[in-house]
Amino acid sequence: MGDDQSSVKAIEVVKTRLGEFDSSGRRKPVPTEEIRRYECDTVILAVGEAVDPDFGRGSGLKIQENGTIEVDRFTLETSRNKFYAGGDAITGASNVSNAMGLGKKAARNIDQRLMGAARFDRIMPKFEYSQKPPDKPSDCTRHELAEMPARDRVLNFNEAMLGLTAQQALDEAGRCLRCDIRENQHGHRVAELVEV
Repeated sequence: MGDDQSSVKAIEVVKTRLGEFDSSGRRKPVPTEEIRRYECDTVILAVGEAVDPDFGRGSGLKIQENGTIEVDRFTLETSRNKFYAGGDAITGASNVSNAMGLGKKAARNIDQRLMGAARFDRIMPKFEYSQKPPDKPSDCTRHELAEMPARDRVLNFNEAMLGLTAQQALDEAGRCLRCDIRENQHGHRVAELVEV
């Protein structure tokens, strides 16, 4: 929404609800009758995510019709020898957990190729997963990240978000889905997962 001088005054959006799954496997947003208005003086368009396929094409990689890089699904090697890819570049817009998992898979395959042996099991700790609920979830509330004061951050390029303390990080890990990891009586790391 603008005024006579073409200055932004507000943005109006239509609230949606999740509809049926479409051909991509995602639920389609369905408009409702509810319109919300937000007063503002600036609007920055940042909608959607896409991988820029130009780098891949310029590197001689085979690009699929949807713009993602084609890889061997077992090794994550691209159509170009010794080139590996993962994350959104091969799946399209997804989440960080998937990207991290693909990164680890690629790292395992790259290491095996370079070293001529499967040695990742000696590097990465083994996990045992349990469906047993933890004794008691943490009753702490969500921690807010500490920030460098604005008067200090304008004078340098240091990280502005200072993060959590070690104790706060442990509290956060045990707060809801129990992402915390403990050792069992055999010294193995145990990730306790709770189905919600």
